[in-house]
Amino acid sequence: MDDQHILLICTVGGSPEPIVASLKHWRPARIHFIPTSDTREVVDQKVIPLAEAEGLTINPGCYDILELADGQDLAACLDKLRPLTPLVQQWLSRGDAFDVAVDFTGGTKCMSAALALQGHRWRCTFSYVGGMERTKDGVGIVITGKEQVLHAQNPWDALGFQAVEEFGVLFDQHAFGAAVALADRAMRNSRDPVRKREFNALKAFAEAYDCWDRFDHKRALDKFQELAKSENDLRALLGGAKAEELLSKANSHGEYLRKLIEGPSPSVQHVTDLMANAQRRRVEGRIDDAVARLYRSIESLAQVALSERYQIKNTKQVPLNSVPEPLREQWSSRADDGSVFLGLQDAYALLAALGDKLGLNFKQLQLDDRQRSPLTARNQSILAHGFERASEKVFEQLWKAAAELSSADEASLPSFPKLSDS
Repeated sequence: MDDQHILLICTVGGSPEPIVASLKHWRPARIHFIPTSDTREVVDQKVIPLAEAEGLTINPGCYDILELADGQDLAACLDKLRPLTPLVQQWLSRGDAFDVAVDFTGGTKCMSAALALQGHRWRCTFSYVGGMERTKDGVGIVITGKEQVLHAQNPWDALGFQAVEEFGVLFDQHAFGAAVALADRAMRNSRDPVRKREFNALKAFAEAYDCWDRFDHKRALDKFQELAKSENDLRALLGGAKAEELLSKANSHGEYLRKLIEGPSPSVQHVTDLMANAQRRRVEGRIDDAVARLYRSIESLAQVALSERYQIKNTKQVPLNSVPEPLREQWSSRADDGSVFLGLQDAYALLAALGDKLGLNFKQLQLDDRQRSPLTARNQSILAHGFERASEKVFEQLWKAAAELSSADEASLPSFPKLSDS
């Protein structure tokens, strides 16, 4: 510890000896004493003199006192200790040589619990002073001079299960970026190499789905392939049955993405991927985002049909001579250098003119009716051309339209896994 700069945070009770033992063990560069109004004087009148008698020099400028009003009120203690978090973060931000030790030996049980609850999210070491000898045949108080720092453990190593539970909540809410950040923080804060590997495996798992959710399919596939290296760590962290379920789904999703990437573009698989993304946005309550994705799904279906069945690869430049009459004459005035740009309605109009089943189905569903089509309602969305919020009804109408045009249902779409069993 000679090359480390320790910030010691410790609760203060009526006995100074455990605190002095902790001071001798950690030899902190800075101290935060946490007494109540009843034990406030213990710091100045007992702890400091006793520490100096033991050869420690504690200058007034190297310690602070955070006084608790009521050591029996857990909620009040927690509220009072909240300002410690930014102080701890500031201390740790100074570099790898700066560490934090949290000693909750002294004070009431509420004080100890409050400090442990507050400190469990910090990158720190939990410390507790016990003793080699006690009064009352070993069950009483520690005999003075026999104090010993018994426990010194990083809470991120001891309480890893809690970080995993929080990770699961974020992942299941599709907050993949936040889940990645939590796993990364847990990995960096852990000192146990096994724990580090386990949190790194969780991070890789969330990164794969985060990339996929943002349509970064190539990077998502890379992440799924990297995940294979961490399978044993996931099994150790999540348990055999749950890990096998998640790994099996991850493997199938990796294969799904490989086919999407290596296959033709555009393809029906791109459409179903968009539809699945739309459902996730709907679950989150982001209806405008969901509607925008469904609109793009319906547009993509027409582009896929034109590409696969009529070799029209780009709806931005459709050769006018490939358009049958009477559409050719109608669109001739907008042609540029012998080609015409087709929007969604135009693409389906062309398919209908070509006698394609998809175009005819589009008309049968009255999606070409600009007065009643839910596609028109989408255009009023703030994410399209208007300033209105898309409604759940518009989503349902567009979902039904996309499902009928694509012959896909929700069960056939790729579904992201759930980490929670409930």
